[in-house]
Amino acid sequence: MKRILTTLCGLFALLCLLMPAAWTQPGPPLSTLQPGDFLDLRQNLTINLVFVGYRQGTGPQEIDEGRLRSILPQEYRDLVRFRNFLGIRQFVGNSFHFDYNVVYADQSFEDDFFAYLSAIGTPKPLTLYQLLYNYYNFNNAILLPDTPTSNLWIEALSVEKWLADNAPARLGIDTRSYTIFFINWYSRPDFQPHVYVKSSFVDPDTGYPRGVVEDARKMIAYGGFPSEDVGSLQRIWFYDLSAGPEAWTENWDVDDLNPFDPSDFDPFDTLYRMPPIWEYGNPLPTYRPFDSVSFDLGLIARFVAINLLFTTSPLYDPALSPPRLPTKILVDLNVVQYDPTTDGKQFFKPLLMADAWRRLQPYNSFGTLLRDSPNMRREIAFYTGFASMVYGFVTEDDLFRFHNDLRRSFLTGRGDYELVTVEYNATDDAASFLLGISVDNLINGTQTFSFGFDWPDARSAGYGFTTDMIHEVGHHLGLSHPHDGYDWVFDFDYGPDGFFWFAQSGDESDTIMNYMDLSLGFSQFDRDNMNRYMTTTYINQANNILVPIYANPHAGQVSATLLQADTYAADAVASYENMDYAAAAFSAKRAYDAVRSAAEALGIIVKPFPSLPVGPRRPPLTTLMRIFQQHGSKFTDTWKAHRADRSRVHGF
Repeated sequence: MKRILTTLCGLFALLCLLMPAAWTQPGPPLSTLQPGDFLDLRQNLTINLVFVGYRQGTGPQEIDEGRLRSILPQEYRDLVRFRNFLGIRQFVGNSFHFDYNVVYADQSFEDDFFAYLSAIGTPKPLTLYQLLYNYYNFNNAILLPDTPTSNLWIEALSVEKWLADNAPARLGIDTRSYTIFFINWYSRPDFQPHVYVKSSFVDPDTGYPRGVVEDARKMIAYGGFPSEDVGSLQRIWFYDLSAGPEAWTENWDVDDLNPFDPSDFDPFDTLYRMPPIWEYGNPLPTYRPFDSVSFDLGLIARFVAINLLFTTSPLYDPALSPPRLPTKILVDLNVVQYDPTTDGKQFFKPLLMADAWRRLQPYNSFGTLLRDSPNMRREIAFYTGFASMVYGFVTEDDLFRFHNDLRRSFLTGRGDYELVTVEYNATDDAASFLLGISVDNLINGTQTFSFGFDWPDARSAGYGFTTDMIHEVGHHLGLSHPHDGYDWVFDFDYGPDGFFWFAQSGDESDTIMNYMDLSLGFSQFDRDNMNRYMTTTYINQANNILVPIYANPHAGQVSATLLQADTYAADAVASYENMDYAAAAFSAKRAYDAVRSAAEALGIIVKPFPSLPVGPRRPPLTTLMRIFQQHGSKFTDTWKAHRADRSRVHGF
């Protein structure tokens, strides 16, 4: 009997040892995905610096390559800019090391290129800002000839296409890598005054041809056209100091420290501007010494092309409601009909808007809901309170706090993520002097609402709601302006002011995120940046979800799914390295979706993190509400005129 008991005890002990192995099914080993890890993809990028019409040397208009290279950065790392303002260091997962390929175009290339510019240019009079340069400045190096046909308008898209078609074979560069063409026509005997234009742009709501009628939209730089416009994938930006002078960077004024206040002689208020190429070496007194173009072009390459266009940091976190990232994004367009004489909804093109966002994030679907705001009376009272102020200015904090109290009333429950926008259709006497803004939650820099403003005078100037809201939703998804950004090595954020006034030239790129309003969509640079953000976002959120999966005793049951996800992640990294960022983002999303599917198969619920502190359905009795109580009857007719909800859902 004792022997039997001993045997039974031994078997029981063996069973105890075997039970964890029988009941616990560990997850498989992974190569790219790693539970809880933060993937920081470091990429070596070659930046092509191509000089067309410049010669090497140390003179004022020559390229001193050593001085140029001394300004260029060796590395960059993306971080979330808005959170960085608040002292929260959040990295996106994209790091870069730069190598520079400096190329000087040969005589044959230059002859053909400038002959092409002459051939495609449309003879026009000098712009207002070229005339101001001629007649306002006292120390001009030259005067531009002033005749009805002395200036050329040159289509920017045609220039980028020509460079893309000719530079690879003739100069031996790959323009699928980030490439800056620095152009100088002035050094040649066939020089003609010229500006670059995008005359094809017409505002979709008002029909206003801004690129044609406004001299302030005649440029000295451009590029970044998306592949469907160029005909192939290119990453080109060109910058021409022999063009213009122009309005956008104020380089028509070579005398004053501050063109906005010519009487201001404060050297600390100097706006650092890049003058026309012929001003370099001008011995006459100017607002600063124009002694070397090498230094200035180095500044343009670093603080505009690289920091603001090629590898820029996001304004907001591109991860929407992590760790449950959305696939279907509904943009709620809530129109506040402050102006009783005009239906603001007629100044929206919802299908065009959704198509622009889809091109930016083709791995997600976008829908729009255009309707009268469900909080019309309260919002009219709110807006009236601010419109009655001396300056009629609504602050970011005011907008967020008021609308956050109403947040639940905006939500419809459609889509994986609802992006709430509110558009005020105002009157001229209650103009906001603000076309649009995207705001955060006042806590940790998470994006919340986007707002738009329009009124009759603004529409006369060519502005409806469509372009403004494509722009503001671009911010919500993470994009910065091309005129402000972050320098990783110096660790500071900057925009077009003071020494960095020349950052304005970043706006001269084909994106709706600029302030020039010549585009209906997002540049190739925007798409690259967004695809890189989302590649690392999907992989890192997948890594976060893997933590509870691998802590689950039944993780082995989803091994096949996890291994497939790991394969997708490896594909994403490989595509990323080959600069196929769109394919990288698609593969990374497949990896993320597979991991989330595995989690759900194990009963692990992946919840979205709430981005907003949600207030009560009814706002508290604030001063603004008292305004409504006292004057509410004044707005009753306005509200009744628009109470019928003529909303339409687009997308999905």
